[in-house]
Amino acid sequence: FLSYFTAFMETLTISSFPYYSFEDRTMAYVWGSAFYGIYFIVSFPGFYYFDSYIDEGVLSKKKEQPCGRPVTLIETLTIACGHGMMILTLLDFVRLYLGV
Repeated sequence: FLSYFTAFMETLTISSFPYYSFEDRTMAYVWGSAFYGIYFIVSFPGFYYFDSYIDEGVLSKKKEQPCGRPVTLIETLTIACGHGMMILTLLDFVRLYLGV
């Protein structure tokens, strides 16, 4: 629900920009937000997962908990590419299911 709400609110706020126009505003809000929400379905948990490692390192510098291992650049790249592929796969599954 949070993913769809975020996508819908972003679509709603962008629609007031004078250079955007929609043929069917209702379809843009309902279906466009649904497809855009797929990005957030993957990215919200992904950012939570990735941020937990960063927070663990920050807290360990304050000696509040044991030091976790640092996140390397290659891990960051691999995680980002993996999340991107999950998003593209979900978008394609939904597109095939709807017959678009």
